[in-house]
Amino acid sequence: MDPPCLPWLRSLDPPCRLLLHALASGSSGTLAALRMLQRGRGPGQAFPWRAFAAALCAQEPTLEGSEGALAVKPRLLLLPVVCQRNLFSLLLVVRATVPGGCLSQLLQAVEQDSHVDPWVRMLRDLLRQGPRREESSPPPTPLSAACQQQLRCLCRKIAQNKPEGRRKWSWCFNKQPGAAGDVTDSALQGGECKKVSEESLELDEEREGKRLLLEEAAVFDPPGTQEGGNVAGVEEEMPEEPSGDRSAQSPAGVSPESSQQDAAGGSRRTSQAELAGEVQSFLQMHGQRLKILLQKEYNHSELSILPELRVLTSCSPSQLEGLCSFLQLSTCSEYLLVRFCSWLLALTPDLSYTSAAILAEQLFLKRVLSLTQPPSRHLMGALASFCSRYSQPFCRVLVAAVLREPGEGSEQTKLVCELVEECLEPECVRLVLSQVLEVPLSEKLLPVVQAVLGRQEVLPTKLFDLLVLTLCRQAPAFTTSLDYAKLVTAVLTMYQSQVTPAHRSSLAAALDRSNAALKKSLQAVLEGAR
Repeated sequence: MDPPCLPWLRSLDPPCRLLLHALASGSSGTLAALRMLQRGRGPGQAFPWRAFAAALCAQEPTLEGSEGALAVKPRLLLLPVVCQRNLFSLLLVVRATVPGGCLSQLLQAVEQDSHVDPWVRMLRDLLRQGPRREESSPPPTPLSAACQQQLRCLCRKIAQNKPEGRRKWSWCFNKQPGAAGDVTDSALQGGECKKVSEESLELDEEREGKRLLLEEAAVFDPPGTQEGGNVAGVEEEMPEEPSGDRSAQSPAGVSPESSQQDAAGGSRRTSQAELAGEVQSFLQMHGQRLKILLQKEYNHSELSILPELRVLTSCSPSQLEGLCSFLQLSTCSEYLLVRFCSWLLALTPDLSYTSAAILAEQLFLKRVLSLTQPPSRHLMGALASFCSRYSQPFCRVLVAAVLREPGEGSEQTKLVCELVEECLEPECVRLVLSQVLEVPLSEKLLPVVQAVLGRQEVLPTKLFDLLVLTLCRQAPAFTTSLDYAKLVTAVLTMYQSQVTPAHRSSLAAALDRSNAALKKSLQAVLEGAR
C-alpha cells in the first residue's frame, strides 16, 4: 500500500476519513458521499460535522511554488480540487443538517485562497446566500411524463454497451413495454427506489470487509489514481460517469459542461499542492534522520545504517528530489559524496531508473559542469562507484549534458574519456558513441569517440555505418585536424573487419579536401585496409 499523501488524515475519525475518500472518488464523489451520510444515520450516529470542520480548518505547513517556499494553509485548501468541489456541492444538499458554525468555518477557510478554483468559488457564493434564496424561489414542479421519458432515454444511452451499467440504472429504464408512460413520481420514489435500496444494502454487506480495511488505512490517493477504485462500498454501485454528459449526476444542481476545462485549469494548482504535501511529510519523516546519518562519523560498519536508507528505493521522484535538496547533496563535501555512493551500492533492491537518473543529476551534474581542473580522487571514486551500478542513467543524464555543453570543456571531456576507458560497461560505451553521433562533431568530442574506439568493443552494424557516415559528412570541418586523422585511422585499423568497400570509397571521397600531409597519410591507411 502506498504511503499517504496527506499524513494528517490519520488523525481523523473513521467517518470523516470515509467521507473524504468518497468526496475524492471523482466526479461522482458528491453522490457517493451523500449515500454514505444517509446510510450512517441512526440513533447516536449523526455525522461529526464539528470535528470534520475543525480538522479541515486546522493550519498545515506546505511547500509553495517552484522554489518550494514554506507556507501555512488550512487543510481544506490542500485537498485535491475535485474533493473541494464535491465537498461544497454536498454542503449545498445537506446544509440543513450542518451546524451553522461549521459551515461558516469552512467558508472562511476557503476565502484564504486568492486563487480559489472558479467552481469552488461559485459554490461558496451559493452557500453564502443561505436558505433565503430558496424561500423566495417557487417550489419545483413535478416532472412531466415527457421529461421522465427523456430521462429514461438518456439513461439508456449512458448504460448501453455496459452490462454493469444496465444493472445500476435499471430503476430508470428496466420497465415492461407499455408501462413506461404510466410510471409516476411516487412509483419511482416507492417501489423501484426500494429495490435499489435493498440491492445497495446487500452490496454493503458483501463489502463490509473492504469498508473496515479502508477505514483502518488512512490512504488518500490523488484523484488520478482512484478511477475504478472502491470507496467504502459506495463507489461500485454508483453509475460510471459518461464522458459527454455529466449534468445528469449532479445532486447539487451544479453541472457546468465546462467541468473538464475547469479541472484542467485547476489541475496544476492541485498537483502542486499534492506534491508539496507529499514532499513535506516525507521530509518530516525521513529528512533529518538521513542528514544525521550522512554527517555522523561511525566507528562500526556502515552496513548497520543501511536499513535507514531503504526509503530511497521506495520514495517517489518528487520525494527524492526534495530529499536531495534537503541533504544538499549537490554541494556537500566530496568525502560525504563517496560515503553516500557507497551506501547506494549496498542498497537492495536496486534503485529504479528514474531514481538513479535523479541522483546522477543531483550528485554530479553541477560538480562536473563546473570543473576547471582535473577531478579529485574522491570525486572520481564517487563517479566510478555510481557508474558501476547505474551506468545507463548516468550516461543519459551526465554524459549527455557534457556533450551538449557549449565551449571547449576540456576537463569535462577528459573526465568522460576516463570514464569510457575505465568504468563503463560495453553497452554503455556504445550508448556514449550513439550520444556523440546525435550532436555535430567538434574538436571537443573527437577524443571521446577515440576513447570509445580504443575500447575495441564490437559495434552494431547500424551504429558503425552511422559513425562512418558522420565522419564523411563532417570531414570538411576537419581538413587540418590531427585528431580527426587519428580517428579515421583508428576506424580503419581497429575495425578493419567491419569496414566494407563502400565505407572505404566514402572515406576516400571525403578526405580529398584534407591537408596534403594528412591526406597522403590517410590514403596510405586506406590502401592498407583493402
